[in-house]
Amino acid sequence: MKHDLTTWDLSSDTATYLGQHPEQLSALAEAKALPPLPPGYVPEVIEVLFDDVPYLRSVGGALIFARDCLPDYQPGCVEYRLDDQLAFFQIGSEVVIDRLGGLALVQGRVA
Repeated sequence: MKHDLTTWDLSSDTATYLGQHPEQLSALAEAKALPPLPPGYVPEVIEVLFDDVPYLRSVGGALIFARDCLPDYQPGCVEYRLDDQLAFFQIGSEVVIDRLGGLALVQGRVA
């Protein structure tokens, strides 16, 4: 399926990056169409991926996987998955997907 990136209000650098990585477009378009996660939502599984490679995985609040990376490593993209849902995606300093808005402070602590 062809995605019209001009409607996403992205910088030319980000659009170029996505044009070079078309395998990510379907998942990004699907996540972009979803609402923010609900207030108070506490995920069971949290995953952080750099350049589509898992670097951290937490289950039930316990870190079960962590991959080392060089201190000066700057990933092309960063992705947060909560319970297998794409919740946040960033290319360089530009946020492409941010569904974390509903996860604001809950009873004085970050959910």
